[in-house]
Amino acid sequence: MAISRFLEENRVSMPLAVLAVVFVILAVVFSISAMVSAVQLQAGATAGSLVGVAIFGILSAIFQFLVLYQWSRAINTNVTNTRDVFLNLKDRLEDPLRGEIGFFANRSEEFIVQTWPFWVYLVFYVIGLFTGVYAIVFNILAFIFLAVYLSSVFRSIGKLSDLKDRLYQYLEDRYGVHLTGRVFRVPRRSIALFIILGIITFTIYWLYLLVKLSSEINRYLSTDETLRREVEEALSRFS
Repeated sequence: MAISRFLEENRVSMPLAVLAVVFVILAVVFSISAMVSAVQLQAGATAGSLVGVAIFGILSAIFQFLVLYQWSRAINTNVTNTRDVFLNLKDRLEDPLRGEIGFFANRSEEFIVQTWPFWVYLVFYVIGLFTGVYAIVFNILAFIFLAVYLSSVFRSIGKLSDLKDRLYQYLEDRYGVHLTGRVFRVPRRSIALFIILGIITFTIYWLYLLVKLSSEINRYLSTDETLRREVEEALSRFS
């Protein structure tokens, strides 16, 4: 079975990530406008601004949810593809590495991004929209589960990168397979620091990370596809 069969993987939509940030900014602008209008006792302008806050706030939330879902979908698809690639390599290689490759393939579920924190985050976020003065409590809970979800993302992609680095280095040393580089490593951020920066920057850091991590995940997928293709071409000589 050719490795190239598993190359196609969906990317995270960068336009969605950027638009999510833009809509947050617009919601803030309309919120400031509403406060100014309220101070100036302009009821009509205040109502119009509040409508703008609601529209752009909802749009931003929807786009953020879509991007977060795409993160786990992209990485989990990559886990599945990596498992299939490793099983393919296991059948081709007659040496001790077969055991390690098989070990990964049989335990690939440990590399899967856990999506349940995302859904809990989503529930708390939505509840926070309709709970008035208690919204801050549900927003904090939502932010905590968002941090748990991010931790799962970083853990999964970090383990995948470590394993592939070991495999590709082995193939170079043992078989002389020439690869143009290594899989792009997504930096693993501190979850504690994420929470602290998210709070003190009033979620500005989160908006930055939404776009930055989306770009890094796409870069990881692109470099991984390139290297898998190179491995396919190189190992075809040993088939």
